[in-house]
Amino acid sequence: MAALVAGCDGEPSSRIVDGCAAPDDTLPFVFTSAKRQLFGFIDAPATDPPYPAVLLLHDAGRTDITRGSGDFAELRAALRDAGIASVVWDAAGSGCSGGRYRGIADLYVRADDVLAAVAALSAREDIDAGRLGAWAMGEGAWVAPMAAARGDSLDFLILVGGPTGDPIERITHFARENLKREGYPNDEAESLAKRLGEALTMMRDQAPFREYRAAIESMSDYPLLPSMSEIGGDVYASERRYDELRESAVLHVEPGVFLAALEIPVLAIWGEHDERVDRQRAEAVYREAFALAANDDATVKFVENADHALCDTRAPSARAAEPGSCPLAPGYLSTVTSWLERHGFTGSGERQSRAQAAARIDPQAR
Repeated sequence: MAALVAGCDGEPSSRIVDGCAAPDDTLPFVFTSAKRQLFGFIDAPATDPPYPAVLLLHDAGRTDITRGSGDFAELRAALRDAGIASVVWDAAGSGCSGGRYRGIADLYVRADDVLAAVAALSAREDIDAGRLGAWAMGEGAWVAPMAAARGDSLDFLILVGGPTGDPIERITHFARENLKREGYPNDEAESLAKRLGEALTMMRDQAPFREYRAAIESMSDYPLLPSMSEIGGDVYASERRYDELRESAVLHVEPGVFLAALEIPVLAIWGEHDERVDRQRAEAVYREAFALAANDDATVKFVENADHALCDTRAPSARAAEPGSCPLAPGYLSTVTSWLERHGFTGSGERQSRAQAAARIDPQAR
């Protein structure tokens, strides 16, 4: 089925996107970034416009939002009930979006995509350009602060399962934990993770491909990463992928650098059982960055019985579900919507000043 594409002013344009229709009761949203056309939709609340809006930024991986893969249906419903529009789009080169999917190599480009989406949304009459923020998970939690630090176009951030350090640290942590789950002794898992980190540092520091491959091959008999993990394609990279990752400079990206530049309200959340992030270290990194920014409107939260994607770890189907479609942990959505309400980012009410919003926040929740 073909769909009319909404232009920046909210009116349908004449362009048809073949086979890509926004889900029922949503508005198609198409914008251009880095010469690629990205396809998504706006899930608007049943209140009078203009609405506050939240951009939903995916973790790593391809998406297909028109078919329910990565559409964040449960999160969108909670935001809609709170009078907030949610905006989601397919990653470049996947689903209905153009371009080529490059995974983590596109961290900087994804930040450009966020700013392009904000510009397109700000031009619409049905969106409140003064109450635009982003919710971001995993890899998206690198991207959102990168975009927000480059200007004043985003008014708030909600970061879920945010990384503690550069991609090398994230990959080695994931490998270490996976090896432990596979039954390897702690000291062996630690040693292998260290060797993996040293190999990835060679990639970051522009070592020749053959030297990197030699370092990685010595660990190829170990299940460093789950078989379905996208990270495996980066660790056991082809020469083309190796050059792509080196040239993108993404292995240098440190979240604390961008977090320390933020002066907007931030809610950072991790699941109690996050298998991809060391949540205790994450808390320390984020609190240190917020202190450097003198950002007294930054809140850190942990959700019980929740994994990296805030899926309910007690639900039998949680492990099989993909992020964005899993049963979410109790209390998570209410934490998000109550935080947004305290800051004046729900419903159609007037936006609060930052000082007013900060005055209403429970200091014990920080």
